[in-house]
Amino acid sequence: MSYSVIGIIAILLHLIINRDVLWGKSTANNIPAYREYRFFIIGILIFCVTDVLWGIFNEYHLITPLYAVTVAYFVTMMIGFLAWTKYVVSYLEINDVRKKIINILGITLFLIEMIILTVNFFIPIQFRFDESGVYHAGIARYFTLALQVVLFIVTSVYTFISKAKTTEATLRLRRTVGIFCLTMAALIVCQIFFPYLPLYSIGYLLGSCLLHSFVVEDEKEEYRKTLEKLLEREKQQNLELGSARRRINTDPLTGAKSKQAYLDDRLDINRRIKEGGVSELGAVVFDLNDLKYVNDNMGHETGDIYIYNAFMLISEFFCHSPVYRIGGDEFAAILRGDDYNNREELLKRFDAQVESNLKTGRVVVSSGMSEFIPGTDKKLEQVLDRADKKMYKRKQALKKLGDPYRVPAVTK
Repeated sequence: MSYSVIGIIAILLHLIINRDVLWGKSTANNIPAYREYRFFIIGILIFCVTDVLWGIFNEYHLITPLYAVTVAYFVTMMIGFLAWTKYVVSYLEINDVRKKIINILGITLFLIEMIILTVNFFIPIQFRFDESGVYHAGIARYFTLALQVVLFIVTSVYTFISKAKTTEATLRLRRTVGIFCLTMAALIVCQIFFPYLPLYSIGYLLGSCLLHSFVVEDEKEEYRKTLEKLLEREKQQNLELGSARRRINTDPLTGAKSKQAYLDDRLDINRRIKEGGVSELGAVVFDLNDLKYVNDNMGHETGDIYIYNAFMLISEFFCHSPVYRIGGDEFAAILRGDDYNNREELLKRFDAQVESNLKTGRVVVSSGMSEFIPGTDKKLEQVLDRADKKMYKRKQALKKLGDPYRVPAVTK
């Protein structure tokens, strides 16, 4: 029974270390050649089961079931080998004539084994059992095992000589595949001379442990690192995108919301008006007085300071509402919250400050305010048009109040 114990241990260990491959659906994206590798592991498990059964039947010299399980032993051995060749081709990404050669060799060896096992029913060229139930190997067994040794060695050599075309990480993984092949080749050679030892199962066990530890786990770790890099890159791109959006939506001179931000918000407000989601909304339109005089007589740099001072004055009073610079000397505020509720008082105080500035030579800003009329206004532009007309009336009134010889005092 010691023969079967090795196979049972191999089955249990395969089930434990490959549980994510056999049952884990989330591993399909981070295990190389996942389907081929899973098929290979299943092939190993089936082979180990037949190996265990062979040990049990051989222990009790049950010739008929022993003969059947021996046939199954060689069939599953070749299925495992065929699955291995397909995995190697997929994992190493062999896409040229070598892929065809390896696949053809694997299929050819499988077919040869099937032919030999068929002939063995009539002529014991693969194996036989004597009257005492003792197993005797035939010449064909040595031939097929020798072919497997050759193919494992060829595959191993390929993984090592192709190292110049790979990165250091991939080279490490290819070497692991190569070591697996050499391990299997060495144990198959021993199996040829010691048929009553479960060396093939031991080779599969050692080899699959190597693959899982250094190929599957390394690839999953590489996948995790790649995912982290992608997430970090996405985070950086989002930061850059956010920064770009802030630049687009912010007026570089004053810090007010830009005209682009105004156009975007206007579309959103119009959508909400259309959907009936707006009931309280106010708008104030502002226009600077004396900017042309400042630009013509004091320079555009001083004019920029004048515009900035105008924005600071507006935002001082309408501090709870977005203020947009919608033109060279034009601003607009969309009133909300406390600013909307106190709009009359705020505008009164703002106009009083402007009239005070008019007397002291400081920045003068004309303003006009209007409110949204539910059921009448269909767009924000209607509110702004009424506010704009009031602003021009206010501009004319300020001109009448002011000294025609007034020189604006611009302070930063």
